[in-house]
Amino acid sequence: MHQILQKKIEKFYELKQAGQLLPEKEKALPVLTDLLDLLEKGHVRVAERKQGVWQVNKWVKKGILLAFILGDNRIYQDTPVTWFIDKDTVPLRKVGLEEGVRVVPPAAGLRRGSYAGPGCVFMPPAYANIGAYIDANTMVEGLAGSCCQVGQNCHLSAGTVIGGVLDPIEAGPVIIGDYVLLGENSGVTQGARLGNLVTLASGVHISRATAVLDPVNKVAYTNKGTAALIETKNGSLKFFSVGELIQEKDDSYGPQIPAGALIIPGVAISSTGTLKQAPLITKYIQKPEERAYALEEALRQ
Repeated sequence: MHQILQKKIEKFYELKQAGQLLPEKEKALPVLTDLLDLLEKGHVRVAERKQGVWQVNKWVKKGILLAFILGDNRIYQDTPVTWFIDKDTVPLRKVGLEEGVRVVPPAAGLRRGSYAGPGCVFMPPAYANIGAYIDANTMVEGLAGSCCQVGQNCHLSAGTVIGGVLDPIEAGPVIIGDYVLLGENSGVTQGARLGNLVTLASGVHISRATAVLDPVNKVAYTNKGTAALIETKNGSLKFFSVGELIQEKDDSYGPQIPAGALIIPGVAISSTGTLKQAPLITKYIQKPEERAYALEEALRQ
């Protein structure tokens, strides 16, 4: 559908890699504009699900990277006392009333090339970076980093961070399913993926190197795949360590967390025998209505 645009972007990206893009700037800028417009309308995405598998559209990431070399720094000034400096190719984007999105002042915003579906609310200091896709009826109160893909009816609470994954081209972005709740000051970075209805308690952080422990199913989820979970008891205390790999996966993205997982802070034994923090799945829920009680019960245990 967008093959002509893709070919143009591939051509200009090759020129960028060869250090020959700037002489072709006037020809490349309209192509970049077309891409950013399509991203903002949700007609093009950095990653999309095809036949049940998430696939990265590398050409879209290449196009986004063109924005930074083609842009020049400029001062953006709304009033005599508020101003900032950024590339003129990727300013804050304007959101129209017809989009059905709320962007609450004074410090929430969306960058050029990001998408927000109808019913989305951005509460200060919420920010959606270039390439981010935020589906309908999701509330954002933190950072939605570049290229992240966030489902509908999610709540990204105050202080949350969804990391941006723009470079390298082949790296998968952070992917968040539908009805996901990220508690205050939690984070998902470096290409980690959360299935539908996943819940992160306050302060839980999942990155590429994080092993998420699942005593319910006696496994651990890592960037390499699903591994065995080894349990060690010391009196009434339980400690966990990650064993051998059971099911391998593509390691170009972080851990993949199953749907419905409810995750709280936990403790694991490192390879050197020391203790380290590790997210812990305490149970699985089937519908959003179970979330509040299940989370409170898990944190009390």
